[in-house]
Amino acid sequence: MSLLQDLINKFKTEIPHFIATDLVNIETGLSVAGGSIDPNFDASVAAACYAEVTKSNSQALDLLGLGGQTTEDILVSTREAYLLLRLIGKDHFLGLAITKHGALGYARSVMKKYEPLLREAINRDFGVQDKR
Repeated sequence: MSLLQDLINKFKTEIPHFIATDLVNIETGLSVAGGSIDPNFDASVAAACYAEVTKSNSQALDLLGLGGQTTEDILVSTREAYLLLRLIGKDHFLGLAITKHGALGYARSVMKKYEPLLREAINRDFGVQDKR
């Protein structure tokens, strides 16, 4: 098992009301590590779609003169769940889905805690320096 998957497995245990998480390459839309407790959750579709969301967000911020690389996270709220996307460097994001019973602030703080660990693991597993 890769260092990235080990980190993701540990991350999942720290998130109350966890549904799913994936570390995604923004350019390809492919998950490089992840997992879900819901067998009906298609992580590959979510990874590809939300990679496009992060690209569009960056383009919009550039057009507005706010700097496309300034985003820290993106929140999507549905009737049943929160989906939080946290940028990990310039090439990846960590997507997290939790139920509405979960504490959004707590989830954000755990994601922030794992950010430097994930950057380091990306560098080790892929030999890429993913800085932002």
